[in-house]
Amino acid sequence: MKKSLLILYLFLILGFSNFAQTTATDFNVNDCSGVSKHLFTELDAGKIIVLAMVNPCASCVNPAKNALSVVKSYATSNPGKVVYYLVDDYGNTTCSQLLSWGTSYGITGVVTISDALVNQGQYGGAAMPKIVVVGGTNHTVYFKQDNALNTTSLTNAINQAITASGNDELGADFQLSLYPNPSTDKIFVSYFLKHNTDLSFEIYNMLGSKVKTMLQDNFVSGKHESVFDLVGLSNGIYFLKINSGTNSQNIRFTISK
Repeated sequence: MKKSLLILYLFLILGFSNFAQTTATDFNVNDCSGVSKHLFTELDAGKIIVLAMVNPCASCVNPAKNALSVVKSYATSNPGKVVYYLVDDYGNTTCSQLLSWGTSYGITGVVTISDALVNQGQYGGAAMPKIVVVGGTNHTVYFKQDNALNTTSLTNAINQAITASGNDELGADFQLSLYPNPSTDKIFVSYFLKHNTDLSFEIYNMLGSKVKTMLQDNFVSGKHESVFDLVGLSNGIYFLKINSGTNSQNIRFTISK
């Protein structure tokens, strides 16, 4: 009996310690320049936020710098969309100290925050550093890595967040919906068009790579439903993208055969 209770206890401890948070923790604080930063407002506006939570310490330097380099790589392709926040891990370092540390290692010109309301405990245990990517109107956590940084994984997560975000303002025009979800061999897509327009439909995987182009045609205004097969696609999470000129909208779905 005691052995069973011990196993259950260890299972619960390990289970909760490995729990993967999927939703960002909101905050509304002033940054080190005195500018108000409300996380969910930024995400709802379509921004992807990379949180580099540092001690600050020597082991934090390279991951924090490399994360900033990845963010800067989006300046041309997605101007203003991917934003870097340098955050003190528990908000117990003064802004002047955090700014000085960042300047010493070339981490400048970024949003800098030191406030106890923003802390790495919101994304698991202590780490030096902790890099987190959050985005979308669902305030999704797309990436979290402790004590190091895999820049390829970070780039893939940012690409996923960008693909998922799409152009949310088009929802009222397209009224896009998809079923069944999860899907097996085909999906049915319903949408409403206010005007006659050329449309194309594409499917992207979790890495932001296009895996299928399904339909390209001119459509008249009104309600439509199209069916697309999923032949050749393996189980996993995908994004259906509908394109109309320079506008687009994405919807997430899962294949489970």
